[in-house]
Amino acid sequence: MDQQRLAALLLESQIRKFPPPRPFQKVKDVTAELQKNYYTHPESLLLLVEIIATHENLGVRQQAAVQAARQVPKHWAKISKEQKPAVRQHLVAATMAEKNAACRHAESRVVAAIATIDLEDGEWPDLLPALYGLASNSDVSQREVGSYIIYSLLEANPTSFGDDLTKLLELFSHTLQDPQSADVRINTMMSIGAMLLMFEPEEDEQPVIALQSLIPSMVKVLQDAVEAGDDEKTGHAFEVFQQFLAYESALLGKYLKDLVQFMIDLAVNKEADDEVRSQALSFLAQTVRYRRMKIQGMKDMGQQLTQKALLIVTEIDDDDDDDDMGPARSALALLDQLANDLPPRQVIVPLLDALPSFANSTETGFKKAGILALGNVVEGAPDFIASQVKTIMPLVINLLNDADVGVRHAALVGLSRLADDIAEELSDFNEPIMTALVKNLQAAMAPTADAKAAKKNIEIIRSVCGALDSMSEGLDTEFMKKYAGELVDNIGILIAHDDYKVKVAASGAIGAIAESLGEDFRPYFEKIMQGLGVYVTIKGSDEDLALRSGVLDSIGRIAVAVGAETFQPYVQGLMEASEEALHLDNSRLRESSFILWSMLAKVYEKNFAHFLPGVFQGLFQSLELEEEEITLQLSETEKGIVGTEEEIITAGKKVRFRNAGENEEDGMEEDEDDEDDWDDIGVSPEALEKEVAIEILGDIITYACGGPEITTYLEKAIEMISPLAEHSYEGCRKAAIATLWRSYARVWQLMEEETGSNWEPGLPLKQQPTVTLVKLGEIVAKATLQTWNEEADRSVVTEINRNVAATLKACGPAILAQDDLMKEIVTVISTLVTRSHPCQQDLGDEDEDQEAEEGSSEYDWLVIDTALDVVIGLAVALGPAFAELWKVFEQPILKFAASESQNIERSTGVGVIAECASNMEAAVTPYTAKLLTLLLKRLSDSDQETKSNAAYATGQLIYNSTDSATYLPHYSTILRKLEPMLQIQDARIKDNAAGCLCRMIMAHPDKVPIPDVLPALVGLLPLKDDFEENQPVYQCIFKLYEANEPTVQALTPNLIPVFQSVLSPPVDQLDDETREVVRRTVGVLYQAKPDLFSAHPEVLKLAGLA
Repeated sequence: MDQQRLAALLLESQIRKFPPPRPFQKVKDVTAELQKNYYTHPESLLLLVEIIATHENLGVRQQAAVQAARQVPKHWAKISKEQKPAVRQHLVAATMAEKNAACRHAESRVVAAIATIDLEDGEWPDLLPALYGLASNSDVSQREVGSYIIYSLLEANPTSFGDDLTKLLELFSHTLQDPQSADVRINTMMSIGAMLLMFEPEEDEQPVIALQSLIPSMVKVLQDAVEAGDDEKTGHAFEVFQQFLAYESALLGKYLKDLVQFMIDLAVNKEADDEVRSQALSFLAQTVRYRRMKIQGMKDMGQQLTQKALLIVTEIDDDDDDDDMGPARSALALLDQLANDLPPRQVIVPLLDALPSFANSTETGFKKAGILALGNVVEGAPDFIASQVKTIMPLVINLLNDADVGVRHAALVGLSRLADDIAEELSDFNEPIMTALVKNLQAAMAPTADAKAAKKNIEIIRSVCGALDSMSEGLDTEFMKKYAGELVDNIGILIAHDDYKVKVAASGAIGAIAESLGEDFRPYFEKIMQGLGVYVTIKGSDEDLALRSGVLDSIGRIAVAVGAETFQPYVQGLMEASEEALHLDNSRLRESSFILWSMLAKVYEKNFAHFLPGVFQGLFQSLELEEEEITLQLSETEKGIVGTEEEIITAGKKVRFRNAGENEEDGMEEDEDDEDDWDDIGVSPEALEKEVAIEILGDIITYACGGPEITTYLEKAIEMISPLAEHSYEGCRKAAIATLWRSYARVWQLMEEETGSNWEPGLPLKQQPTVTLVKLGEIVAKATLQTWNEEADRSVVTEINRNVAATLKACGPAILAQDDLMKEIVTVISTLVTRSHPCQQDLGDEDEDQEAEEGSSEYDWLVIDTALDVVIGLAVALGPAFAELWKVFEQPILKFAASESQNIERSTGVGVIAECASNMEAAVTPYTAKLLTLLLKRLSDSDQETKSNAAYATGQLIYNSTDSATYLPHYSTILRKLEPMLQIQDARIKDNAAGCLCRMIMAHPDKVPIPDVLPALVGLLPLKDDFEENQPVYQCIFKLYEANEPTVQALTPNLIPVFQSVLSPPVDQLDDETREVVRRTVGVLYQAKPDLFSAHPEVLKLAGLA
């Protein structure tokens, strides 16, 4: 085997040495020759070591080292025992003599690869003592080599050091403070990062204490690297601190707070390099994400992080690129993370406290920072911010009208983000908002010769359109009618704008206007469709495809607005264009085609069946996409983190990794110091597309599939969706599990339509499901349980909770008849409502008690809230039989209902009590005393939502319990507490108080002073907010008429207009049963006293009597 030829091939394989255009085919041929003629033979490893030691070309030496590290696992065992000592000595000597750091690092990795095998086999016993000697040698160059080889060996296999953990830590306590070499210090720090998985805090505390003692020195290493302006060492130091977040928090222990404070101080330091500040902010964001309970427990830390991040955002520049993660945008990302993971009182309260001074500042940077920060945090705390809109929105509106165009642009961006999450809550301010939007749009559409101003005008136009798009859910038809003509004219012009991004934004705004107007969009429909239609088939460039995608999204919304008949002429052409779009190699365009199909399925329902063959084919093809595969060579540390030895899949990208010696197809090498670069690993386009395809499959099955289509397509759909419930990307997991449950619900609905019978609560089942439903239920349950118990992502758990609860309420107990399913559900829900589920714990600290003292973030509470909704679902499905399960859930639910610090916990807990009491019916009786004691207290609660729910719950308890001896003595107290509620407008209190009063009357009419309370009750009608309470109200009134009660007889003239109102639209005022009760009441009254209806003929028509 020719050593010179091997060296020559290594030289030729370095693609970077060639100037563009680079000869990729030549390099590929060289690589093929290396694989075929050299790397299949053990001798190649010896030649590579010789080249490392002797070749004069630096690039060749480095390439030889890289390839040698890869050949060691394949060939080292085949080298004769007699040769190995010389090879080791030759390699170590070469590494010691190497002057170039990058090449020396590559050679150190070869030493580490050999050592990993030898130490496992009990060979090379003098290596570790020699390394300790090198790392503590008086010669600084030897310390640098020794410390890097130790790092390489730890990175390759931390267990190589066996029981030397204490010895290593003792060595590192010195090398971290090496007085001469920054390389030794950073090598030591990286070594510590590589050995973190060796620590077991619960089994051996002493090494952990020793590790913690090194943290101040590690901070000093980072500080020195920052002050020296050494970007590489700074990056390595930040990475090590990030690695700590992947392990038990005990490894940082008490130093976490100090480390966080150091990072805060670094982030706010304007003298530091922007990249360094951004890395510090990134570390803080990750710490908030993975140590949220620890951060929450640090006094005032959430507030400090919020306030410091706000100040950094003031540095934002008008010319900043949205994708440029400088300090200001990194600070916005930190605020987003804080809002997601910490309670509102720690983040939103200090932000809102600061907002007025920021918004009213004379400095534009502060104005922009205030509104952008507000927009960034709303997603994490929409409920809290929605409760503060009366204070917030005047400030926002002022900023929308600011003299500075940059401030107005920031305000438009902030408004869009607010509206994304709380559009309906902004509706009281629609008038001044719309005035400001129109004003900004008109100003930006004015021609200008100033190129900079023209560019900013484009941004303003796009932002106005984006704001309209986001606000659509809060813009009611009557309001939009006033602005529709002007908006459609102005934005319609923009559909033909020169800038394609403006066209996309304008299309979105048109879709939002149509959505708000509904059928009242029809006068503009033809003209708009002509304008949008020219883009439905364009495909000349990536910009064309992006525009086509945005237009399809808009057209789908327009279809829903104008309805089936008006839209019909465009359906065939759009379906053809959307199916063509699947083959244009653009994932986003495919997603838009899928979304259009969903919209049309909602509009045409079973009449969409004609298109289903192509629709299912397109969706199935997306689910079959092969996801991008990336090959990485991972250290043993990283393998330990990812927990597999063949491949990992992260966020939708399949990432294979191999040992250094596995056969390589590609010999092209980058800088080997960066070979373990994870920065490019994100969510693949294929995974994102699958997520959308799964969701749309759920829509198609729900809206467009009848029995024949279910028979044709469901089996394959379920077969393809089920494995995706375990996909690495959380979006796919959520979508898959949701679609499985939706499919079950749809098949159940079709079965009930076919049989004409409805399910009844309780087990054993009173109505047997079909064989198909039983099998489908088993698949759904299996896929759910595989994920639900151990899922670490909150959003996935929340989505599972929602779907389980909705299905139990809609389909009843049939799915619970499976073996052990109810037991599994109860177990998972019990962990969730006691905050002990993996998704509710800090990473690595799953076994710790992490009770929140200052409440939860809204995302954390949503997990619990949806879990409690599953409890309600079980109560609905089981009916009186739920009384046994109530024993399991009673304690945590009562704990929430009795919370003294959190309004949301009290109101939710009381609401759950109400729903469970309603569904348990008389089986709630044994729990009457305990529940009544709590509810009597909550009827006087300071929180209006809790008070409202308490009225609802009290009425349900009295109406359903047979323990009158317990509750009747409290009737007068309850009535006294209800009386002032009948005058309170907020939180549906009047409606729930009315419902409670009526249930009390129906339960014991002789115990209520009807002449005193009934006139006040009738004066509240018709109910405006909580239509569910119409049921007890009109049942009560009917029963009073049946009993010929004199007070209700005297109030008949007042009630007739009420009957007319509730029998009129909107139809959702009454359910079918209550509507029939009202009709019967009208019929009885009309038969007895027809003259009373002479002035109200319409009510007779509505009641079907005329």
